[in-house]
Amino acid sequence: MSETELPVLSVRALQKHFPVERGIIRRTVGAVKAVDDVSFDIAPGEILALVGESGSGKTTLGRCIVRAIDPTGGEATLTRRDGTSVDLVRTPQRGLRSIRSDMNMIFQDPFSSLSPRMPVIDIIGEPLRAQGIARREIHARVREMAALVGLNLDYLTRYPNAFSGGQRQRICIARALITNPRFIVADEPVSALDVSIQAQILNLLQDMRERLNLSYLFITHDLSVVEHMADRVAVMYIGRIVELAPKSRLYATPRHPYTEALLSAVLRPDPEARDQPILLTGESASPAAPPQGCHFHPRCRYAQDICRTVAPQLTEVAPGHASACHLSKELALRGVGTA
Repeated sequence: MSETELPVLSVRALQKHFPVERGIIRRTVGAVKAVDDVSFDIAPGEILALVGESGSGKTTLGRCIVRAIDPTGGEATLTRRDGTSVDLVRTPQRGLRSIRSDMNMIFQDPFSSLSPRMPVIDIIGEPLRAQGIARREIHARVREMAALVGLNLDYLTRYPNAFSGGQRQRICIARALITNPRFIVADEPVSALDVSIQAQILNLLQDMRERLNLSYLFITHDLSVVEHMADRVAVMYIGRIVELAPKSRLYATPRHPYTEALLSAVLRPDPEARDQPILLTGESASPAAPPQGCHFHPRCRYAQDICRTVAPQLTEVAPGHASACHLSKELALRGVGTA
């Protein structure tokens, strides 16, 4: 991204706290900090992968950005195709309809995200109807988009139960792209699919990026998929980003112990090149009662006294490479395929 080019998405200090209520009068006694002070940018045409364990807040972050749920605080600025910028957090719900043509979301489960009562032509065209587009134009654009994602046009009058998982995900992708968006949140788009189908969908998403000049926030727990898809990687743990770096640099020289542990579990095709995985002790901390200091220190084999008392900030440790670890510049952590 050039210095004069605005990011497609700029997120600053985004938060989503769910209240914890108890008693008959539902008194608020705490909060689950599902997303806690998250900041990053996504450049035009870039794929930023968001990785982490289940419960780390990845999906909640994606839903906050597209306003499927309302954030507690922070900013998320979207630069639209016409060059105007809008703060997605502060825009009221009634003002979001005109913005939704520039952003969309691909959901994790293609089996539950499609209405069983609607034929495919209506499912794909539904976002256009919400924008007030005429029916004849909708059908023409649906056929064009179906052909683009590899759906047989004869299938458009069928219902979702007639399709396989891979075909259903193509329908979901066509629905997400029908309004010609600039930004897509892809939430685990291949995790519910057979391995033989995953590569087809990933290649389709890459092809759509090049054809339509799309930017993605690609949410996944599979680091093998990240290696194929991403330009940069953000690692999330208990609602916070703990490392953010270009893909090649993060895989070769991670700067956070949690990233090192995740990378150690990546399977390599060469048995002789495989390293012993790093087994983390204990369970992930609760976002309702995170530990003092670094949230990861109870499971970290490198933890020092400062880690137990002072929360580290996400700071740049190398050009374009940021880490939230007190020992980032001291540790020599193991990357993929390194001893």
